[in-house]
Amino acid sequence: MGILHDARYGFRTMAKHPSFAAIAILTLGLAIGANTAIFSVVNAVLLQPLPYKDADRLVRIYTQFPTMSFDRFWLSRPEYFELRHDARSYSELAAYREGTVAIGGIDRPIRVPSAVTTHTLAPLLGVAPQLGRYFSAEEDVPGDPRAIVLGYDLWQRAFGGARDIVGKTITADAISVTVVGVMPKGFDFPGNGIEAWIPAGLDPADFHRGNHFLSVIGRLQPGVTVAGARAEMKSLVDGWQRLNAPMFHTLTHRFHPMVLHGLKAETVGSVQWALWLLQGAVLFVLLIACANVSNLLLARAEARAREIAIRAALGAGRRRLVGQFLTESLLLGLCGGAVGLVLAGWGVDLTTSIIPEGAPRAHEIHIDGWVLGFGIACSFATSLLFGLAPVLHTRVADLHERIKEGGQRTTAPRQRFRRALVVAEVAMAVVLVIGCGLVIRSFNRLQQVNVGFNPDGLLTMNVELPSKTYANNEAINAFWDRLLRDLGALPGVKSATLMDGLPPFREVNANDLWLEGKTRREDGPVWNTDFWNIVAENYHAAMGIKLVDGRLFTPADAAGAPPVVLVNEAFARKFYPGEHAIGKRIRTAGWLRDKPPQTIVGIVADVKQQGIDAPTGTEIYIPMRQSIDIADGAANRMNIALRADGVTPMSLASAARATIQNADPSLPVSDVKTMDQVLWSAVAKPRFLTFLMTLFAGLALVLAVVGVYGVMAYNVEQRTRELGIRVALGARPAGVRALVLRQGMFLVGIGVACGLGGALALNAALAHVFSQVLFETRALDPVTFILVGALVVVVAALACWVPALRATRIDPMIALRSE
Repeated sequence: MGILHDARYGFRTMAKHPSFAAIAILTLGLAIGANTAIFSVVNAVLLQPLPYKDADRLVRIYTQFPTMSFDRFWLSRPEYFELRHDARSYSELAAYREGTVAIGGIDRPIRVPSAVTTHTLAPLLGVAPQLGRYFSAEEDVPGDPRAIVLGYDLWQRAFGGARDIVGKTITADAISVTVVGVMPKGFDFPGNGIEAWIPAGLDPADFHRGNHFLSVIGRLQPGVTVAGARAEMKSLVDGWQRLNAPMFHTLTHRFHPMVLHGLKAETVGSVQWALWLLQGAVLFVLLIACANVSNLLLARAEARAREIAIRAALGAGRRRLVGQFLTESLLLGLCGGAVGLVLAGWGVDLTTSIIPEGAPRAHEIHIDGWVLGFGIACSFATSLLFGLAPVLHTRVADLHERIKEGGQRTTAPRQRFRRALVVAEVAMAVVLVIGCGLVIRSFNRLQQVNVGFNPDGLLTMNVELPSKTYANNEAINAFWDRLLRDLGALPGVKSATLMDGLPPFREVNANDLWLEGKTRREDGPVWNTDFWNIVAENYHAAMGIKLVDGRLFTPADAAGAPPVVLVNEAFARKFYPGEHAIGKRIRTAGWLRDKPPQTIVGIVADVKQQGIDAPTGTEIYIPMRQSIDIADGAANRMNIALRADGVTPMSLASAARATIQNADPSLPVSDVKTMDQVLWSAVAKPRFLTFLMTLFAGLALVLAVVGVYGVMAYNVEQRTRELGIRVALGARPAGVRALVLRQGMFLVGIGVACGLGGALALNAALAHVFSQVLFETRALDPVTFILVGALVVVVAALACWVPALRATRIDPMIALRSE
């Protein structure tokens, strides 16, 4: 009954002082809501197991090329089949490769993200289709695919969710296939929005070891650990090295090992540090909010001192008073938690709306039982944390004295405690704002990176020619020539060009080279280039890529003419240091001995190809019309870039689509974006982190400033008589302001100093974390520390100025009369 009585009394107290209750509840609600929203992301992405059967037994298998700094590379067909045949640590293995596929047999063909996989993928993951089945071993054979499995969203969007879809015939890249199943909603393995799965049809008789393109996962046998599987892998590589020693790209521990890692760590590894950083940031916000509410409760306790003293005089013991305080703080905490959970729902919606495209497990983010439990736990924890402030300063003996004094004096311990809370708030805000400053500084530097081309006025899109329809290289190149001519003639198009790899982020090629007149040296660079790009002859001029030396491609570089290539500056520096690369002869595909060598006729500026934040790789450019003579063949998948002339780039999209459809109505056009949008997407992850860190740091700074203002305003109120006497005795307003400002800025100065010291220690301890999320910015960047310290001092000074100004307006007669 005592608790119920305290609760009813607490509600009446809150109702009598709605402003106090509203401020406290809103402060807690914002902090708890932010923590709960971010925890929902951390929980879904990092804490929950992958949504597969016994997910902790799933591993990802890679090969490596240490001399080329490739620590996570694909497997070749022979390597995958050798692993299947010889490894005993796995109950099952599956291989796949991501790509896209044109889905036909519907009103309008569309191109969707897809994966070609072995038939073992779905059984290995333990995921059953929602309709039908996964394709079988009999359907997973070399040759054209005969079956396809659809994703849930594709089934709904393109086929209206028809229940009779299983058994229907559609086309995939112009090949007739039978729909054998539909996967459950949310399943998109291996990620990136995959919407269709097609049999890989790997040929065990293909012994080409240099073509690495397969991603491989495995399920460990019951009782087998990752360490045990790695030990077996080492033994297998030893045996394969002896067996395949004369072969090209033989697995060896030194030059080409095979490794494995847990699938969950590989899935979320790219975002885990950023998410933990965000969770730490909102925890600071919560602590600052608790300090703020503690100060409010202390002030409220001072105002209620006479009431509490009378209750004590009537027989209420310390335990009874403490129970009352804790009950009231619990009510505030629970109300704040309720508001926080409502705000968390909106926060989750906001977070999922701005989370980068392709972020791992993004579709799994929601408020579940774990998230609700976290929010409720935050409510109870914060209630206890801020509720302790008045409890620790409630002494029955003091209360008897307060009756005699009339309850208008603040005890020295309470004053010191309130000031300590302000110092703590400022210090925590400084630490958080410094972290935010580092992220902002990093993002600003990332945006200033020279990508190597001019993105202004460019519209990009992608078209892929199905090999079933365009069966030979001549037909492919003829189509591209015709399309390029038609697109270039469109009104508003200044220039149109083609490239098979779109900067600033594309998949690495890592192709072997042959360099005429040079000898391979073990201590020299590996004869391998990071990227090769089949391009139209006008590519560099249309994209605004600078020519450094030599010449660009011309119409004379046609099929049958002497084969030529362009290289970038990184290529020339790596393979021809101190030499003139123009005129040198190379073979861009080192294994194609029947291909004639190509002459380097030009060197162009470096272009970002593996990410804006990544070092520039080596690159070779091949003229599209000579791709048949130089490479494996013509490129059937091309990116189109149109440079607008006097119009907005996106205004060209409709005409470009119509031109492509006119050339071939079966071809879907995908990824229609301006180059500005492409670049914006390339920095989506750091932008996401920067936005949320700025939001939380701003909230922390506002809460800290409010705390400073509250303490100083209360201090001025408590010192009304003293300040009135000073004014009556002739104190000038400037002197009174300075007196109040000195006291406030003394606390702020201590808080800033503690915050800077804490940030130095924390950032040094978390240097590895910051190195994963910052670009060209050190965790102990002195400029950021100085600017943030100055910012907090200035903002806090403004918070102190208002009470100081109020102090100068105290009427001495009114102040003395109030006593």
